[in-house]
Amino acid sequence: MAVKISGILITVSFVYALFSGNMQALSEAAVSGCSAAVTLTLSLLGMMCLWSGVLRGATLLGITDRLARLLAPLLKFAFPDAWRKQKGITEIAAALTANLLGIGNAATPLAIDAMRALSEGEPEGIATDDMVTFTVLGTASPSLIPTTVMTLRAAAGSRNPLDILPAVWLCSLCLAAFAIPVTRALAPLSRRVTRGSSPSAQSDPPVTSRN
Repeated sequence: MAVKISGILITVSFVYALFSGNMQALSEAAVSGCSAAVTLTLSLLGMMCLWSGVLRGATLLGITDRLARLLAPLLKFAFPDAWRKQKGITEIAAALTANLLGIGNAATPLAIDAMRALSEGEPEGIATDDMVTFTVLGTASPSLIPTTVMTLRAAAGSRNPLDILPAVWLCSLCLAAFAIPVTRALAPLSRRVTRGSSPSAQSDPPVTSRN
């Protein structure tokens, strides 16, 4: 869909520039836009490499394990099954750390590792309650330092990229405070729906005689 929308926008821009006599302006805008895109990509790439290395070092040094113990009350409430089995807790803590630092792209491989750990021993194709909670929390995670947003604002010429911090803290904390209780409250309902739709819960079809 995004490719189709981009294609339509490019076509409309080209046709309008052609009939309005602004082909030179269109060419200059395309060249400057490509240059700005490369500059922004390199800026984000440097930031992602830095924080990915920091998180990797934190994992090797056991800092994420200490963070998991620090976040024990939250993790125990949000992921009770994983906490009881001690399955995926370290990976979850690492992914949450990346989200706290506001580097969602760096959190993606950590989140994949957490999902793999949570899915071990579970039926294929079925998301557990902890997996659902982790997915929701990944999109509504608290962010202390929105690194990606600050980098984008700085690249766009913002004089004070940090002035959004109060709004980010308030919004992200409210989202997380709402998301976790809701997912845990709806967990029993999802289990009933899963059991009701499982093949074993369905009645066997009637046997008809051919005689």
